[in-house]
Amino acid sequence: MLSAEGVSFAYQRHLVLDDISLSLKAGEFLGFLGPNGSGKSTFLKNLLGFLTPFQGRVVFSGAENTGAENGRVPDRTERSRRLAFVPQNSHPAASLTVRELMLMGRLPHMRDRWTGYRKADREKVEEVLEALGIADMAERNVMSLSGGEAQKVVIGRCLVQEGDILLLDEATSGLDLNHSIEIMELMRRKAAGEAKTIVAVLHDLNLASQYCDRIVLLKNGRLRYQGIPSEILTGEVLEDIYGIRAVVKKDEYGKPFVLPRRDSTAGEKRGKEDQGVY
Repeated sequence: MLSAEGVSFAYQRHLVLDDISLSLKAGEFLGFLGPNGSGKSTFLKNLLGFLTPFQGRVVFSGAENTGAENGRVPDRTERSRRLAFVPQNSHPAASLTVRELMLMGRLPHMRDRWTGYRKADREKVEEVLEALGIADMAERNVMSLSGGEAQKVVIGRCLVQEGDILLLDEATSGLDLNHSIEIMELMRRKAAGEAKTIVAVLHDLNLASQYCDRIVLLKNGRLRYQGIPSEILTGEVLEDIYGIRAVVKKDEYGKPFVLPRRDSTAGEKRGKEDQGVY
């Protein structure tokens, strides 16, 4: 559905992404992991068109619903209809009700600015409010919400948009364990039942293992590993990527789970490589 072909990106002279090629598939739940500063968020912003690579390109393929030909670089309208995004640190700073904020997710589907929202738009908002269990908050001002509540509302706005591809940048970071699992299960159903493509930047290795079909690991702007969780989440790989010694076990379903054991020497070495958070 969407692919990056040799994408490289730099902030001024600091190289953040280095020749990344990656294809996304319909119905796939992809976990995007790596240390702080490895380029995960920057990569999502290149997919979205917020940033433009100085080398390589991002293309849609087989975009039948837009009439795009294979290999066509998507324009802004196409991106807004097909890509939905949950950013980091996304507590809304606007005096809107929860329902009003979520309704903004329907903007790419409006016929024009004069006709306004249709009945179908409002019905989609109500459907998502119920699905997320936040219908009772619909009339609350978003400025009054806790961080976790606001995060669920922003996720709701993303779902209301009905994009083919959902890009989640640490979308569960402000949620407790119960709500993190709730969101991951919802995304799993979207991928399996509606053929949505989910790309989730995560720091929780165990959540990624339980819910993602494929995991990609970045380090210093380069794609170092990709594959199914049982292949990628090994002690050797985690030491290489994160500089930790970890015990990796498997549950009764064959899913790996990680018990970290920090190695001070490896940690010091990794710390010297970190350049910041992007």
